[in-house]
Amino acid sequence: MGRKKKGKSPPPRFATSGTWHTHHTIFFDDQLLSPAYKALTANAKEVYTILRMQYKGPYSGDSVKCPYSYFEQMGIRRETVSKSLEQLECLGFIDIDRGGLEHRPSEYKLTDRWKKMDDPAELKKALEDFQERMDRKKKARAYKKKCAESHTS
Repeated sequence: MGRKKKGKSPPPRFATSGTWHTHHTIFFDDQLLSPAYKALTANAKEVYTILRMQYKGPYSGDSVKCPYSYFEQMGIRRETVSKSLEQLECLGFIDIDRGGLEHRPSEYKLTDRWKKMDDPAELKKALEDFQERMDRKKKARAYKKKCAESHTS
């Protein structure tokens, strides 16, 4: 019978069972502490984390394929994903190569343009660009709704 070492307790059960520890998604301090990352909404941070989880390394061409259905499986609504992706693109975390043709999913490229957002003026400009995009989308939805109502009348 062996002796227990003082001060050392066994790791918790969740840390030794299952497969949660087989894949790691790494975030570095310079990114987490950046003004651009702090400006992201909680939903955008969650979407970004999912994209980072789906990234398979440089051998995949530095792009991430992640259909909206995967985000929905992870518990995020389609509208939330769209808005979050726009915010991530405006703040320099991703570039979006939009899919759609023949049901091709969008591809996302992880970028480091967020580093340029250390300048408050640059960050303000990016946030204004994001708000402008959201306003355009809102107007487009209202116009589409108006057209649909007039067409059915």
